[in-house]
Amino acid sequence: MLHTEFALRRPVTTLMVFVAIAAIGLIAAGLLPLEEFPAITFPGLEVSIPYPGSSPEEVERLVTRPAEEALATLAGVKRVSSTSTADMARLNIELGWGRKLEAASFDVRAKLDSIRAQLPAGADRILVQSFSSADQPVVVVRLSANEDLSQQYDALERHLVKPLERLDGVARVSLAGVQRREVRILVDADRAAAHHMALPELRDALQKSNFAVSAGEITERGQRFTVRPLGEFHSTADVERLSIRPDLHLGDVAEVALVTPPTEVGRHVDLRPAVGLDVFKTTQANVVDVVDRVLKALETARDLPSLQGIKMVIVGNQAESIRNSLTELRNAGLLGGLMALCVLYFFLRDGPTTAIVSLAVPCSLVVTLAAMYFLGLTLNVLTMMGMMLAVGMLVDNAVVVTESIFRHRERDPADAVATTIRGVSEVGVATLAGTAATVIVFLPLVFGERSQTSIFLVHVAIPIVVAMIASLLVAQTLIPLLTSRLPAPKPQPAGSFVGRLQERYARALRWVLRSPWKTAGLVALTLASPVPLFALGLVKVDPFPQGASRTLILDYKIDGSHPLDRVEQAVNRVEAFLQAHRAEFDIETIYSRYEPNQAVTFLQLTPKKSAKLPAREVLERITKGLPEIIIGKPTFKLDDSGGASGFSVQLTGESTPVLADLSVALAHRLAAVPGLEGVHSEARSGDREVQIVVDRDRAAEVGLATEDVARTVAAALRGDKLRELRSGDRELDMRLAFRPNDRQGVDDLARLLIPLPAGGQLPLSAIARFHEVPGERAIERTNRLTSVVVSGGVAKGATLDEIRKRVTPVLDSFPWPAGYAWKFGRGFDDNDATLATMLQNIGLAIVLIFLVMAALFESLLYPLAIVTSIVFAVIGVFWLFAATQTPITLMAMIGIMILVGVVVNIGIVLIAHVANLRAAGMERDAAIERAGRDRLRPILMTTATTLLGLVPLAVGDAQVGGGGGGPAYYPMARAIIGGLAFGAVVSLIFVPAFYAWFDDLAAWRRRLAARAAPAAQRSNAA
Repeated sequence: MLHTEFALRRPVTTLMVFVAIAAIGLIAAGLLPLEEFPAITFPGLEVSIPYPGSSPEEVERLVTRPAEEALATLAGVKRVSSTSTADMARLNIELGWGRKLEAASFDVRAKLDSIRAQLPAGADRILVQSFSSADQPVVVVRLSANEDLSQQYDALERHLVKPLERLDGVARVSLAGVQRREVRILVDADRAAAHHMALPELRDALQKSNFAVSAGEITERGQRFTVRPLGEFHSTADVERLSIRPDLHLGDVAEVALVTPPTEVGRHVDLRPAVGLDVFKTTQANVVDVVDRVLKALETARDLPSLQGIKMVIVGNQAESIRNSLTELRNAGLLGGLMALCVLYFFLRDGPTTAIVSLAVPCSLVVTLAAMYFLGLTLNVLTMMGMMLAVGMLVDNAVVVTESIFRHRERDPADAVATTIRGVSEVGVATLAGTAATVIVFLPLVFGERSQTSIFLVHVAIPIVVAMIASLLVAQTLIPLLTSRLPAPKPQPAGSFVGRLQERYARALRWVLRSPWKTAGLVALTLASPVPLFALGLVKVDPFPQGASRTLILDYKIDGSHPLDRVEQAVNRVEAFLQAHRAEFDIETIYSRYEPNQAVTFLQLTPKKSAKLPAREVLERITKGLPEIIIGKPTFKLDDSGGASGFSVQLTGESTPVLADLSVALAHRLAAVPGLEGVHSEARSGDREVQIVVDRDRAAEVGLATEDVARTVAAALRGDKLRELRSGDRELDMRLAFRPNDRQGVDDLARLLIPLPAGGQLPLSAIARFHEVPGERAIERTNRLTSVVVSGGVAKGATLDEIRKRVTPVLDSFPWPAGYAWKFGRGFDDNDATLATMLQNIGLAIVLIFLVMAALFESLLYPLAIVTSIVFAVIGVFWLFAATQTPITLMAMIGIMILVGVVVNIGIVLIAHVANLRAAGMERDAAIERAGRDRLRPILMTTATTLLGLVPLAVGDAQVGGGGGGPAYYPMARAIIGGLAFGAVVSLIFVPAFYAWFDDLAAWRRRLAARAAPAAQRSNAA
């Protein structure tokens, strides 16, 4: 061990190196950016193609389908889904994680540009957008007051938005629910008709009278001047005084006013009108620092006189989530580390030795922090989880090395340096193999195929890998250096607890080696023991279990589209019920957001520490007492821990109305399936609409085209946007439209004057008929198939796999028309893909561990015996999960993958010592018994420290994201604890037995080869 010898020869140099590394790590800890989750750009693009004033069917036929056909030839596309509405085509392109997003975005633009000429006029704007986890607001504020705040844009912008935007690290601040005032030119239909004035004529006059252009340059007196004709409006009075005709001003037929645009989205906070304020950070800014500055600025703004009466409610705060999550992990790590320290002292019974061994933890962690900084990682819940998981394993190498050193020093106390080198060398291969086994399980994640699971787990894996490698270097350099300067602790007395354990273990090994058939029977029973657990349903596989976090989401499932005030009435009815039971349901904040066709209420419950009821029980109680509303059916959305999509069934066919009817009927049937709740169709009915059918012959007689009529009607109802009005340092939007009183109903529409090309005007009723009919539905398509989704929640205690078995017969027996089919939705695909990925990674990890051990031991025999410990460890996971009713989630699979690399250390330490003893001339069975005695204490110490380091997570309720909607840590901790505890006990017995059996098999093959050799020689001689 050259590095060990160097450390012992150059102690000062070695200490200075570690002091320097510690200093770098501590400096890096202060420089590492704090984030909730690492910034990851998701492999998907959203394409928006506006086409206003159309219908869903027309958008789908003229815009969506050509775009889908163009994108179908793109490489690396997994799924293309589209939504066609009356105003827009929206396509979501899901790519593989290995696809470079910049190149994919360029390819998408190129494909769509190639069909731009095929798109209808007015659909020439193509917007392509990507999404990243860093795009989320760091602070979400809701401003509420007793009065409507929609008129307070100027005050909010001046006293809140602008000061916040000036803060260091703030990229932008967005206001929602309140808009800048604009100049509205509201035409009086009767006056306009009396003066034979049509909207197009007014629009042309306004456009021609409000301009500022550069006309070129002139030279005068040797100087060059820019010529810039001005004809701009500077006030509403200028607009009113505009002369339209010699005897007519704009003010004679229209009212010019500075107004606030009508609200399209309503918000309530605690039953009061509200607006939204979202703060976004710059790319490199520290989230916690930015949020602290924003919160301080908000506190200052509360005292401003102009903002009195406005309540600021913080409904989203990434810094708080980061602090909560990191604090939970830190506390669990500190408590686990303290418990591990107590275990070390219990076994070592020596304070200085315990302190030296414990140095492996801080030394390894500061190295990890330094490596994270130079690798460009951040300190987030995933990297922190990796370091916390490593805490219990960082002392493993130090324990094994220290125990070996002191055992050699007991035999030869005279030469501390030589015995130290011999002690380290004896376990050098074992510690290297153990560290390699722990590290190598993460190779499939770091270098394998990228997926939604692996892309996040890489941030967990890197800290563990770095920390474990650092712990190996510490154990083979710093630990020997320090222990060589201390006197060896007194050996354990024969009657001590450890001594008695060693004696009993030696007797157990003798029985195992002398009773191979009975041992084989115990092995068979152990291997078969999980079968009844799965047969009885005591162990369930559910990668993404649905659960309720402390933020509940109530979706109103609005049917159709309604006036905003009617939707608000429904929201008020539900909010009144929630307010009446606020204390009973642990409700802290009630926040609602509603539009004409959808509404959602977010319930922020009191924190877990002060909660009276679990979130799931609150959800169930609210569901039972929730009042009915006429326009919808409120249903809670449940979290899918880890990001899956829950239960859904996708129906495909040609006709959207037929699919909608089928989905409603199917949802009614599925509602009776046990384990499903809140089943509903996601098909929404279209808006009621008034169709204007133009008489083409009559219109042609007066020289009108259908397009002219449509443009005039659109301008009258929606208004025509004009050039901005420049007033002082502000630019105000201007819009021309009829007064609200003149566009109330069909009669007003019938009296609308249409200008004729030859002069004069004609009422719309003279050339058109009006029909009130149901509007067309939005058209959803997935991979170029028209589709509708039926979705629902999974009840407590049920899993998607169980639901699949119960739902399949219902779907198969449903009367599907010809050309219509079904398939399970993304939740099932995510489950299957995640399960397959994790099983593949675990299988690859086992193969890689075997390859590494075979190379290090230069043998196939030893790795085969050691790898058997993995099987027994997984059995232990099943037993603990059955006893604690814990499902096998994604986090549990991560725990099993880590377990694979940890549990083999037991067999490595044991079998490596057996090999050394046999190489020294000891008989096999005696070597196994001696190795068991020598290695029992370090195995128990390393196992106990790892187990106790995870106990706080295993019994707690900490979640990824600080108690938000992320998955819980406890399945992962329980998987490692159950597998390692059971695997340690069983491996200490069965791994030596397998070693002996494989050794007998190898000896038998050698005897066969020896017998065959003389026969072959005689045959050759003959």
